[in-house]
Amino acid sequence: MHWKIEILENHSGEIGEAVPHADHLFESEEYHYDQGQRLEVAVHKTDDIQWHIFTDLDSGHRFKIPPDKYRKLD
Repeated sequence: MHWKIEILENHSGEIGEAVPHADHLFESEEYHYDQGQRLEVAVHKTDDIQWHIFTDLDSGHRFKIPPDKYRKLD
């Protein structure tokens, strides 16, 4: 499933933190999304009240974001 989302607040994190197993071997490269940025994403998990997990289809980065920091676009 793919969505288009808009980032409502600046958001950053570390690549690999959204992978649900502890033995991943990602570098500690960071990602950052600016307020107002629009992304097309693959949806992985949106049933958690704390973190939703997507893959940015432009960069290929899998990231987690609190549900109050983005909105789904039609």
